[in-house]
Amino acid sequence: MAKLGVCVIGAGDMGRKHAECWAQVEEARLIAVADPDVERARKSCEDHGADRWFADWREALEEPGIQAVSVCVPSGYHRECAVAAMEHGYHVLCEKPIAVAENDALAMIQTAERTGVTFAVAFCKRFSNALRRLREIIAGGELGRPVMYRFCTGWEIRFKLWIMDRTLGGGPIVDLACHYFDQWRFLFDADPVRVKASGMTFSAGAPELPGVEPELDTATVLVEYDSGDVGMISVSWGLPRGTRGGGLEDLLAPHGVVTVHGLQKLTIARPGGEEVLDGLGNDMYLDQTRAFAQAVLAGAPVSTTGTDGLMALRVSLAAIESARTGEAVELADRDH
Repeated sequence: MAKLGVCVIGAGDMGRKHAECWAQVEEARLIAVADPDVERARKSCEDHGADRWFADWREALEEPGIQAVSVCVPSGYHRECAVAAMEHGYHVLCEKPIAVAENDALAMIQTAERTGVTFAVAFCKRFSNALRRLREIIAGGELGRPVMYRFCTGWEIRFKLWIMDRTLGGGPIVDLACHYFDQWRFLFDADPVRVKASGMTFSAGAPELPGVEPELDTATVLVEYDSGDVGMISVSWGLPRGTRGGGLEDLLAPHGVVTVHGLQKLTIARPGGEEVLDGLGNDMYLDQTRAFAQAVLAGAPVSTTGTDGLMALRVSLAAIESARTGEAVELADRDH
């Protein structure tokens, strides 16, 4: 069987991760890596056995043999790169978040539908063995429903300046929290209906962000789902360099608590004792990439669609709106 020819656009952290994974997928061959930083492009090409590297991603798309593209550029450029790849007839695996603006996400979804290509958003946590096991626990009802999933973290101002920018990265509520907004839909098997957030921007005017207009960087967000379950995330990317906040990740339920340990294991606490589910760690990125390749080759549905990406983005944007207005945002009446 002919192998799936792949181009990775972007050679930053996630671009290198995608290239690394594609190099391990038996059904694929890494043909090209593109990045305007020539040294990054060359190194990723050499490290992961790609045929050629390019400084211009548009030139890379013209390389013969490409059938699929990983889009791993700053989020504000996802639409441009993904739509161009789809117009070439290429299947697209796009890093999360799908986009920073809803109209960009919609354009990507509509282009995929029109061109008939396979389009997936890289919500790698859908492939976590720990979270899949937690989904089974929730669905099984052994801990009761509804539940509340909590995640708290605090980090210093990010060193990737673009990720803090309002139009390029969207800050933590778009870039990081989208993982949880999608994760909760997956775990609860339910859709979000209401979002309430409070927040602020600690990094406004920070000398570490020259020329950057930072998005909301510190917030607590509550998301209610039509199942009655609730997700809570409290996050900051605006702390002074050299500092960080505490961490927490758990699930509160009527009949017990599940603590999530770095997606490596789960601890279930019930009256009378604890149960540890260990050995749940896996390479989510590799499993995600392999699943995408297999879906493309088999003409099968993908696990994380453009619509999944759009749903998460809508929650992110609703959270930012809520933090600014002080009012809850109802999602149930919005077009999903």
